[in-house]
Amino acid sequence: MLSGQEWKNIVRLAWPVVLGQLSQVALSVIDSIMIGPLGADHLAAVALSSGLFFVPMVCAMSLMFAISPLTSMARSAGDEQSLEKTLKNGMIIAGVVGLFLVGTMYPLTYLLHFLGQPDRVVALAQPYLQILVFSMLPIMLFQGMRQFSEGLEIMFPPLVVGLIMIPLNIFGNWLLIYGNWGFPKMGLEGAAWATTMSRLVSALIMFTIVAYGSRLRSFRILQWRLSDFCYQTLKRILRLGLPGSLQYLAETSAFSLAALMIGHLGSVSLAAHQIAINLASISFMVSIGISSAGAIRIGQARGRGDRQAARRTGFSALALSAAFMAFCGIIFWTLRFELPALYINDPEVIQVAARLLIIAAAFQLADGIQAVGVGLLRGMEDVKMPTLYVLLAYWLIALPLAWILSNVLSYGVEGIWSALGLGLACSALMLTFRFHRITLNQV
Repeated sequence: MLSGQEWKNIVRLAWPVVLGQLSQVALSVIDSIMIGPLGADHLAAVALSSGLFFVPMVCAMSLMFAISPLTSMARSAGDEQSLEKTLKNGMIIAGVVGLFLVGTMYPLTYLLHFLGQPDRVVALAQPYLQILVFSMLPIMLFQGMRQFSEGLEIMFPPLVVGLIMIPLNIFGNWLLIYGNWGFPKMGLEGAAWATTMSRLVSALIMFTIVAYGSRLRSFRILQWRLSDFCYQTLKRILRLGLPGSLQYLAETSAFSLAALMIGHLGSVSLAAHQIAINLASISFMVSIGISSAGAIRIGQARGRGDRQAARRTGFSALALSAAFMAFCGIIFWTLRFELPALYINDPEVIQVAARLLIIAAAFQLADGIQAVGVGLLRGMEDVKMPTLYVLLAYWLIALPLAWILSNVLSYGVEGIWSALGLGLACSALMLTFRFHRITLNQV
C-alpha cells in the first residue's frame, strides 16, 4: 500500500508548497517575535487579533484549494480550455470573496470589547486588526493564482514570491514597529502595516508572473471575454471548495473560540497560547503542504482513471505526514523552554507556554494525519461527510470538553489545549477511515 516512489513524488511536489505555506505562517511568527519585547499585553493582543483574523482567512484560502485538483485533472486530460476557465473563474471567486471579507470584517472590529477580553488587550488589538483586514484581498488573489500554478506542477513562482515576503516583512517591522530610519514608532500598528504591504506586493508579483511568464501567459489572464465567465466552472469550484472551507471553519473557529476562553484567564495565558499555537502552526503548515501535494497526485491518478494509484498516494502521504509530525513532537518536548524564550523574556509566560508545548507534542501526530486526510478526500471530491466529521470532532467533543476542563474542573489553559488535542485525534481517526473505505470500494 505504501510506495517509496510515491513518497518521492509527493516530496517533489510538497516541498515547494511547504515552503510557500511556511512563508505565510512566517509573517505571523515574525510579528509575534518582533512584538514580544513590547510585553505580554502586546503579545496577547496579537493572539486575539490573529485568532479572529485566522478563521475567515483560512476558510477563504481553503476555498481556493479546490483549484489545484481541478487544474490537475484538466491538465491530465489535456483540456486547455478548462484550464483557462478554471484560472479565470477562480480569480473571480477570489476577488469577490476578498472584497466581501474586507467589507464585513472591518465593521466587526468595533465589537471586540463585547468579547470579554482585558480592556488593555482590546485597546491594542482593535487598530492592529483593522489594518490587517485590508490584506484579505491580496491574500485571496495570490492564493487563487498560486493554487492554479501548483495544480500545473509549476511550483517555484509562488515559492519564490512567498520567500520574498519574509525579508520584506522583517524590514517593514523594523522600520514601523520601532521607528527606525526616521519612520514613526507605531508598535503593533506598524507590524500590521508591514504585513499588509508584504501581502500586497506578493499578489502583484504573482499576477505579473501569471500574466507574462512563459509557462503561464498562454492562459491569458489579461484577456477577458464574456464567454470566460462559466457558470459550470464556478459551480464546480464552489461545490468542491465550500465544504472544504466549512471543514477548516469548524477547526479554526474552534481554536479561535478556545483563544477567547483563554483570554478570560488573563494576558499571561493568552500570550503563552499565542506562542504555542504559533509554533504548532509551523509544523501544521508542513502537513498542509503534504496534503496539497497528495490532492494533486490523486487528481492526476483520477484523471488517468487509476483508482489504485490514488489509494497508494493517499496512504503514502499519511505516512509521510505522520513521520514528520512525530519528529516535530520530539522537538517541541525537548525545546519546550528554549522555543518560548525566542518570543519573550517573561518567565511566567515561558513556563505556561512550555506546558502547552508538551500537550502540542502529544497531538502532533493526530494534527498531521487529520490535515492530510482533509486534502486527500478533497482530491477524491468527497467533501460532505468529512465536513460532518470535523464538526463532530471539534464542536460536539473538543469545545464542550474544553469548557468543562477549564471552568468546571479548573485545569485552565492546559485543560483547553488537552480538549483540542482530543478533537484532533477524533478527526484524524474518522478521516483516515473514510479515505480507506471509499478508496477500497473503488479499487
